[in-house]
Amino acid sequence: MLNEPLKTARVAALSLAFAALAPSAAHAQYAPPMDMSWAMRSQIANWNYGQAAAHAAAMAYLRHMQQLRAAGYTGPSLPTGVTNESLRNSINAANRAGTDYIHAQSNNSQRTSNAIHDYGMRAIRGCTRAVDQYGRAGYVC
Repeated sequence: MLNEPLKTARVAALSLAFAALAPSAAHAQYAPPMDMSWAMRSQIANWNYGQAAAHAAAMAYLRHMQQLRAAGYTGPSLPTGVTNESLRNSINAANRAGTDYIHAQSNNSQRTSNAIHDYGMRAIRGCTRAVDQYGRAGYVC
């Protein structure tokens, strides 16, 4: 009979230890602190890089034209390679890339949803996959 109080004391001690280690319910409601400043710094750095590259290209063209003019060239400015067609192609390519990205994310989300639904129906609910007389796939529980 001396064993019984000892068992009770052990259970109580273990319960208190687990309660002390477990996070509180109120603590679980708070979102973790998220520092997204790195993303803003990255966006700013990329924008600055693009601006610097555009400025360098424009200045190189200007210096080249100034050298030509200083050497006696009196004709029209040389073409820069940027045309309405090249801008349109660039914009269309960016739009296609964005559309393809959205489409890929949508397909990935659909595959994930289908896998989770299939697992829920088969493993958790115990249903089996079946095809009816009209060729429609479904679950039989």
